[in-house]
Amino acid sequence: MKRHLIEDLRSRLKANQENEKTSNETLESLERKVKSLTENCLNKKTSIDSLKQRLNVATKEKSQYEQMYHKAKDELEKKDLKLASLESKVIETECAMTELETSASQQLHGLAKQSGQALETVQKQLLLTNDKVEEFVTFVK
Repeated sequence: MKRHLIEDLRSRLKANQENEKTSNETLESLERKVKSLTENCLNKKTSIDSLKQRLNVATKEKSQYEQMYHKAKDELEKKDLKLASLESKVIETECAMTELETSASQQLHGLAKQSGQALETVQKQLLLTNDKVEEFVTFVK
């Protein structure tokens, strides 16, 4: 019976040793997996930090470009208003020039008419004066 008990204990010891060996192998495998996953996690954390930095830089650049866009847009609106103002002034000036040309043309026609009438009057007076001079010359002879 003792022999049976010893053999039973030996077989249990052997089984336990095999179980321990298997458990140790499993433990080593799991430790390797944990180490691998830890490294992978660190790499991903580093990658995430890098991506966050890139995102921050891109966000700042976007903000700067938006400010530049709004500034350029405001300047363009101001220049459009100035251009519209200048165009209206050009149109007003052209209208004023047309009115001045019309007025000057009318005045020139009026002056030409007056000059023509004055010339006719002077010619009539000259003819009358010539007639009187001839009468006077004939009277004096």
